[in-house]
Amino acid sequence: MISVIIVNFNGEHLIADCLTALEAQTFRDFETVIVDNGSVDRSSEVIMEFMKRSPMGTKIKFVPLKKNLGFAGGNIEALEYASGKYLALLNNDTEPHEGWLEALSNAMEGDPLTGICASKLVSCRDGTIDSAGDGYTRSLKGFKRGEGSLPARFDEPMYVFGACAGAALYRRSMLEEIGFLDNDFFLIHEDTDLNIRAKLAGWKILFVPTAVVRHKVTSSIGYMSDMQTYYTLRNSELVRMKDIPLSAFVLCLPEFLVGFLSELIYFGLKHGKIRLFFRAKRDAVRLLPRMLKKRRSIMARRKMSTAALIKEMTPMWERDFLRRKLTKFLRD
Repeated sequence: MISVIIVNFNGEHLIADCLTALEAQTFRDFETVIVDNGSVDRSSEVIMEFMKRSPMGTKIKFVPLKKNLGFAGGNIEALEYASGKYLALLNNDTEPHEGWLEALSNAMEGDPLTGICASKLVSCRDGTIDSAGDGYTRSLKGFKRGEGSLPARFDEPMYVFGACAGAALYRRSMLEEIGFLDNDFFLIHEDTDLNIRAKLAGWKILFVPTAVVRHKVTSSIGYMSDMQTYYTLRNSELVRMKDIPLSAFVLCLPEFLVGFLSELIYFGLKHGKIRLFFRAKRDAVRLLPRMLKKRRSIMARRKMSTAALIKEMTPMWERDFLRRKLTKFLRD
């Protein structure tokens, strides 16, 4: 029923824990597709050793690549080998609880209009929420819903704006309709793009609080690394170019300008990445023609009104969101 896709890059210290947790799942009707993105460590050896000793080894398809195609490209490659009715994407730095797949599959089977199910990701560092689904602000930027909060605050299933692709379940028929991850993103915000495309096409996204996953946050790419910063800054623009209706952009323009200025201060001034900031924005502009071409097909199948889309976005001035952002700005 489910194809679990794991993209690995230099994760020899991570992948065995992830696979061991997957081995313990109560739901058994799944296969695993592991794509290794040209790792230069012992990842391949660790994966093959696990396949030899594990009872689920015969249901693992291992796809070693010669170069790093990024999170998006690695998952696209894996799709060629996946046969499931549903696709579960799982980061190599996660450890899903034993009932993870069962909770996601039950939720997806319960509603044919649900195209994506989001997990409850909990930080291994301090036990707080990493993501209880994803949100999207009226400054036109994706964010992790509930980040830094106590897990008990998010114990109710509910429809949300999006799902973090680090641990989420996708309906294959939805992906056949709207497309999979966009290879132009490489990594970061590729899930934001997919979330909005699903929304615009009329699909629902459900947060499943019983689908719990422990996450070793930023273990793969490093917190505030140049790579993380560059793709965060560039890809947020690609999402806007590609997915946001013009009428929504106009209505959100004041908050967008405030958000852009805040982003410049945080990344450019506070963290000394001013040159990286402008390089990322310049490179986004260079991709504008490609994004506009993709935009035409997205808008052609659009079913969601601008009013409905904006209603699901989080205002920058919403109290809990603003408090968390200010805390993060001052602390990090």
